[in-house]
This record gives sequence, structure tokens and C-alpha cells, in this order.
Amino acid sequence: MAKIMVTDDVGFIRGMLKEIMEEAGHEVVEACSGEELLDLYEQDHPDIIFLDIFMSDNGMDTMERMLKKHPEAKIVICSAIGGMEYVAKEAVQKGAVTCIRKPFRVDSVLEAIQMCLE
Repeated sequence: MAKIMVTDDVGFIRGMLKEIMEEAGHEVVEACSGEELLDLYEQDHPDIIFLDIFMSDNGMDTMERMLKKHPEAKIVICSAIGGMEYVAKEAVQKGAVTCIRKPFRVDSVLEAIQMCLE
């Protein structure tokens, strides 16, 4: 199974994703900010990153910085905003594998993981 880093500034959201992923057999590492993600990536080398797009530090900027340094990184963008289609399109154009909407559906999370692993 995969090692997944969940990055969100809301602990409840990280916990929800962690529960879904661990029940599916994945190992989960948590980061509460984009800066923490960038620091921990070197240490933990996750297979997949779930990244909230709207955190106190900008998720899109974090994704761009991550992919500049680690173009092989597999990133799933998470968002609760209404204009998800625009954000999703922009994120994928900039290198995200896919985007999922909050509140999360278990099947959406697992499908995103599978897309990253293929």
C-alpha cells in the first residue's frame, strides 16, 4: 500500500482523511501547513500528497514549489469551494494528478489514490 501525506490546516479534516486511508491499508503522515509539507517531504518521502488548496499558506503555491523541486510528486488537491471546476482545471494544468471536493466521499478519496498509483 501507499504512504500518503495529508496536508490541511484543519485537524478534523486530516483526521477524516487519515481514517479513510488507514482503513484501506495505507500509511498516513500529517502536515498542518504547506511549509510543514515541504519540510517533511524530504524526511518521509510519501508516495502521494493530499493538499488543501485554501490554507493559511496558499496550497497552489505550495504545490508549485513542491513540483519544482520534486516533479515526480503525486499531488491530489482538496477543496471545498464553489468554483471547484476552475480550481481543479488550474491545479491539473499546473501538475496535480486530480482534485477532490470536501466534504469527502470515501470512494472519491480511494479513486484519487488509485489514480496516483497507476
